[in-house]
Amino acid sequence: MLFVKNNICLFCKENNIDIIGYLCKDCYERLEIVHGELELDFPYIKKTYYSLEYNRFIREIIGDYKFNGKNYLYKPLGQIMVETITRKNIHKDIDIIIYIPIHRRKEAIRGYNQAELLGNFIGKELNIPVSKNNLVKIKWTKEQSHLTKINRATNLKDSFKVKDINKIKNKKILLVDDIITTGATMGECSRLLINSGVKEVITVGITSSKKGVKI
Repeated sequence: MLFVKNNICLFCKENNIDIIGYLCKDCYERLEIVHGELELDFPYIKKTYYSLEYNRFIREIIGDYKFNGKNYLYKPLGQIMVETITRKNIHKDIDIIIYIPIHRRKEAIRGYNQAELLGNFIGKELNIPVSKNNLVKIKWTKEQSHLTKINRATNLKDSFKVKDINKIKNKKILLVDDIITTGATMGECSRLLINSGVKEVITVGITSSKKGVKI
């Protein structure tokens, strides 16, 4: 049984001896891996990276990951993010990984925080400590995907809090999320982190609906 489980593609659930990063060859080839860089208009972010082109296939995968209980998908998605991070040598200058938090009620409903699972996976693979429950979301907000660009920024105002500044002061942070749209969530969290004494924030996501530069 253990052998069979190790050879199951986590996307299509097919048993296959040719597994690449938890995925069968067919599913892996449907991904458009770009290891791209984004220019986000947020002064508190030094650099932003993403791993996959935003196409219909990855949109459906992320939908399943976030909303349909398929939390195990953090493994293949996290593995691809690790490849992006190591390819650009981002990890060599990072002191702590922080993931984008979600409100405790939303996490209770969903059962997990998808960004936390990714952050923990990346931290374990790259041997970087992960800050847990220090950056927290204290205000229930509307879903960002349902709002305009302007309303996204105001929706997040005063939504986050750092509980212990001393744990992140003068540190270089890798901020992890799943999908980057306008970047408003990353921008607001980065603003708070920098104002709390963080030295530098680099952000990374699985994919982005914004067009970036392929590296």
